[in-house]
Amino acid sequence: MTETDSSAQPQDLRAAWRRLLDSGGSLLRSRLELAGIEFAEEWRRLQRMVLWLLVAAVAALLAIGTLTALLVIVFWDRSHWLVLAVLGAAEAGVAAYGLARLRAALHDAPPPFAATRAELAKDSAMWRSKP
Repeated sequence: MTETDSSAQPQDLRAAWRRLLDSGGSLLRSRLELAGIEFAEEWRRLQRMVLWLLVAAVAALLAIGTLTALLVIVFWDRSHWLVLAVLGAAEAGVAAYGLARLRAALHDAPPPFAATRAELAKDSAMWRSKP
């Protein structure tokens, strides 16, 4: 081995480490960007869901109040207490059904950051398989 060979070897090793660190940094940066994009998408989706939930809840309450008043006025002379009991039971049933549907929607929703976790799992598997 000549002296130039021994001095070139640390340079090659440093260059290899630099390339490895650059690649790792680039990979980490792209994964963080993906996570940021997914976080923004999840946040917008949650905001839309909450907005539509509020709109629906306000409209439903107004409709229920209006229909209750109308039915009580129509049946006041006959059996107003029965009308109120039936309406109360029906409204409670609708509320229970709505809560069950909301719970099912939350349970069936895809997990947040699924794409980011999948990419990180692929990266981890790739790094483990390298000799």
